[in-house]
Amino acid sequence: MKKKSRINRISIFLDEVGLDQLELAELLDVAKDTVGRWCRNVAQPSLKNLRRVAELGHVDVRILLEPMKWDENDGPSPIDIYLDSKAKRQSEDKKTINAKKK
Repeated sequence: MKKKSRINRISIFLDEVGLDQLELAELLDVAKDTVGRWCRNVAQPSLKNLRRVAELGHVDVRILLEPMKWDENDGPSPIDIYLDSKAKRQSEDKKTINAKKK
């Protein structure tokens, strides 16, 4: 049986900032069960929700991810996906700004 890797540390983060699952669910407008699944690493938050959690705690989103070894056969790691997404958004923002200047 393959050992399940922890991917996020949201439950630890909630303890650190003094929030409970219900409070986080209300702040993000998601179901309490959804936050519970994130905390148990049964499911992972979307990148959008992961960013929102980081913003609520005034931390870098990478703080919410467990350092781990990632097998390339599993595809890109969650942090790689986040960083690629962020780079694409910044590139699109620059294109939009440049287009508006013309």
